[in-house]
Parts: sequence; structure tokens; C-alpha cells
Amino acid sequence: MILFFVVSGFIMVAVTGDGRFDAGKFMRRRILRVVPLYWAATAVAALAALLLPSVFKTTVFDGEQLILSLFFIPFYNPASHGFHPLYKLGWTLNYEMFFYICFAALAFLGATSRVWVLTIAYVALAIIGMVFRPTDAIPAFYTSFMPLAFVAGAWLGLAYIRGWLSVLRVEVLFLLGLVGVFGLFEGFYWDRGLVEDQSAFVGLLSFAASTVALLVARERQVPYLPTLERLGDASYSIYLVHMFSVAAIAGVLLRMMGTDDPVLIFAAELAAIFGGVFVGYLIYRAIEKPLIGRLRRYA
Repeated sequence: MILFFVVSGFIMVAVTGDGRFDAGKFMRRRILRVVPLYWAATAVAALAALLLPSVFKTTVFDGEQLILSLFFIPFYNPASHGFHPLYKLGWTLNYEMFFYICFAALAFLGATSRVWVLTIAYVALAIIGMVFRPTDAIPAFYTSFMPLAFVAGAWLGLAYIRGWLSVLRVEVLFLLGLVGVFGLFEGFYWDRGLVEDQSAFVGLLSFAASTVALLVARERQVPYLPTLERLGDASYSIYLVHMFSVAAIAGVLLRMMGTDDPVLIFAAELAAIFGGVFVGYLIYRAIEKPLIGRLRRYA
């Protein structure tokens, strides 16, 4: 998810450009893009948890949790033992909505000033979190390290619109590659099992930022692959439904093939991943894309 937040920060700065932008239009577009499908996925998860509670391990129906989830309000979920909404993966969208609101509030500034204000604000929040270690859901959620990944992406977005990334020397690109590889190793090696683990976060953030910087810097050398573009268009649908589709496909295949042979287990898991991507793409074509087309008039 760190890579996701870096990409999010990069895109927001890149698409809004150097000057001021229309905050209202920005928020309308973001809400229409994110909220309807997430609400639908949350409603499906809530209904399934209500009717088939034995199927789920960390999802339990709760009316209050449902309301908080739909309005992107963080809370402690005892079923999943974390700050997760009823539909667990929605915690990333809680952060995204926070990023949207903060970014829109700075629409009156130029790009450089926006990035600096966001950096100072999010670093201050992270310091508050480290010093005071709040335990209540809302302050603990927003004073974690995660918003710093968005800041890193915002600086890359600023470097992109300024043209700095396109003129990086080969030696610098090579160094970025080394930083990315070391960060990936360090992030997984030192991970203590916590989303906000400091050493893991630093390593994985280094990997994510280096990867984005390298791809943008060598954009012209990256081959155009229509299939990847279509998957990118469908990425939100794939993300939202993969918990349903991958679990269902893996469950059916493992029940059919058994769980004793590690080769069969690996094959079932691999098939579930590809099957989950395919299901997400179908959801995009059948639901998300037509829905976006109908809602575009309100953007």
C-alpha cells in the first residue's frame, strides 16, 4: 500500500499542475470515482457477514461500524485487531479521502507551496504520533507514518512537472535502483508484522519512491503494452473485489484438489490471483466503466 500512496501523491500533483485549481471540481471527481463502488463493495461485505457469518474470519456485521465505514471515519475493529473499516481493505481509502481533503484545501496555492505545506503538516503529524503515541482511533490513524508516503509521491510529482526527473544522469538512476533494491530487502527483512513498523516503512517507502522515479524518468523507454493499460484502468475494481474473488476461487480449488501437495497449493493460489484479476476486470467493464460514464455529468 505504500507504493499505492506514493503513486497517489504523484498523480495528484501531476494532474493539477503548477498553479491553482478548482477544489470543488477536484473533490467531486474524486468522490464520484471512489465512493460509489466502495459503498457497493462495503454493502456486499456487510450483507454477506450478516447472512453468512461463519464464512468470515475478520469481518463481523455491526451497524455502527457500517456507518463509520461508509463515511471514511477510522475506528478500532476488534474483529480484525486494527483500525480497519467493516470491509477491511477500506483503510487505504480512509487515508485517500484524507489526502483528497487536505490537497483540495490547498487549491489556492501553487504546486510548490502545496507540497511544502503538506510536507510540514504530515511530518508534524508523524512526530506527534511518535512522541505522544495516541491510542484513540482517529488521532492514532492520522498520526501514523503512512501519510509520509503520499508526501514522497507529491515531491516526485513536483519534480515531474518541473522536468527534473527527465534529466537525471545514468549514475543517479543506477543509484536509485540500488536504493530501491536495498529498501525492498530492508522493508521485508526488518518487518515486525505491524503496518506502521518504522524500519519496514522506511525500506518500503525507499523502494516505492525509487521505483516511481525510475519509471517516470525513463517513461519513453518503457514499452507501451495495451493489456497493462487496460488493467491499469480496471485497477480500482480489481483492488476492491480481490478479497472476494481470490478467496472464493482459492477456497473452491483447494477444496477440490486438497491441501496436502504444496505444488497443487501453489497452483491453486496462482490461479486464484489471475482469476481475481479477471473478475475485477469484468466488474470494471460491466459496472465501474458504465457507472463512471453516467456520473461524469456531475463532475
